[in-house]
Amino acid sequence: MSKQAQINVTRFVSRPKNTPFAPSWDYFMFEKNIKKINYKNFSKFLLSKEKEILKLAPTKTSNKVTVGYTGLKENTTTARYGSYNVLSWKDKNVKILKDEIVNFHNQILEMFNYPQPKELYAQCWVNILKKGDQMKPHIHTVDPDCYLGGHLCIQCDDTTTNYINPINQICEPEIYYSKNEVGKITLFQNNIPHGTSVQEKNKKRITIAFDLFTKNMNPNCVRLIWKN
Repeated sequence: MSKQAQINVTRFVSRPKNTPFAPSWDYFMFEKNIKKINYKNFSKFLLSKEKEILKLAPTKTSNKVTVGYTGLKENTTTARYGSYNVLSWKDKNVKILKDEIVNFHNQILEMFNYPQPKELYAQCWVNILKKGDQMKPHIHTVDPDCYLGGHLCIQCDDTTTNYINPINQICEPEIYYSKNEVGKITLFQNNIPHGTSVQEKNKKRITIAFDLFTKNMNPNCVRLIWKN
């Protein structure tokens, strides 16, 4: 089986334009499974870090705490998404995850015959959702340095991550409902709005999210690729 055959590709793509003023779009999401990680051990490790994370100051956007516009409360690990970096922690599963993110990223570039960037950085955080929690639709970035975002399911039960067509998101939104499964990793264009279903179970939903950049965007970023 080829590397590309292991990846599920989902697209929001427009029909051919009939007028010069009609919108056009072509957005991509990529999914595959990572089997090398011990997810039971990883979930325990991430839960053991929760209190440590919550002692950090929440990340601010436009000089205020927004929790990434997810609608979650400030007393969450998500609210500190830019104040720490999971990929800087010393853990066997973290090391595997770093390698898998790079491999997945490189597979996608090969798929489109895109050149590899001179450098690749990641900001990475953990989302821990309790019963009744839900991430409202939000966008990570739309600036000129927009690249790829990612998501890995560590512990989940009957939930989805919902990706919305950036053009068609208001009246009759086009939504891709990605079923959360332990080990599923997703990479997507980082300007695609996304949120989650409501966490209905008592068991916590644990996921890891990350942003990829081709330059160092924040003091907590971890460098994944570099060329001399």
